[in-house]
Amino acid sequence: MNLIGFTTKYYTLWDYSEEKQYIMDAYGKYHVSGIKQIYHYIKNISFDIDKVKALYPNVSIDEELRGKTNSWEKVKPLDLPTNIFWFGKYRGKLIEEILVSDFKYCLWAIMNSNQVNEFVSTHPVYLEYLDEKQREIDKILEESNLAKVGDTITINFDRNGYNADEDYSSCWSSGIFGDVSVNILCPGVKQVDGMYPYLMPVINGKAQRVKGKSINVTVTEVINTKVYDGQVSQCLKIA
Repeated sequence: MNLIGFTTKYYTLWDYSEEKQYIMDAYGKYHVSGIKQIYHYIKNISFDIDKVKALYPNVSIDEELRGKTNSWEKVKPLDLPTNIFWFGKYRGKLIEEILVSDFKYCLWAIMNSNQVNEFVSTHPVYLEYLDEKQREIDKILEESNLAKVGDTITINFDRNGYNADEDYSSCWSSGIFGDVSVNILCPGVKQVDGMYPYLMPVINGKAQRVKGKSINVTVTEVINTKVYDGQVSQCLKIA
């Protein structure tokens, strides 16, 4: 088919054609992966748009051809079936098969491909996996000695203060409470200068160096509780 373009002065005549692009899956079936759009420059027509329309009354003007005078082509990709891997070591394989044979690879894939995530996220195998993970988390939390608002607990601090806010009205510290890793938001901080400057968090109304010490604190807020790789952590605000 013909198209009309425009350079900076002339309207131009082009020949346009399309070719389907194919990709084969692992089972020998071909899928249309894109359309190759081929633009072949023929000639300049005229400066005058009325003359161009009179000469080629049924030919449309294509904005893709503005400013172009050389033949060119491009490939317009098309969406491929979402139930097949189109990358990686299982390229061309049905995702449903790999969910059974290499589930860990599918877990990696859903973090790196929206297409795989879209298919896997509603699949029964993956939903059962999520349910099992949640049951494991619930059991770990049930068996853990978690801090609650109002509790007075003993924290073994493993560092002094860090990440103070701009006006030094609070800072963070961290440590261990039983078998739970804790990050602690402290209601104040004092900066200590010197060759090795550090921050002393305010705990129980007193700015103190806490690294390596066991200190009783009162929990005023449980900001969050998480489980990662079987380890429980809590983010706490203390008095």
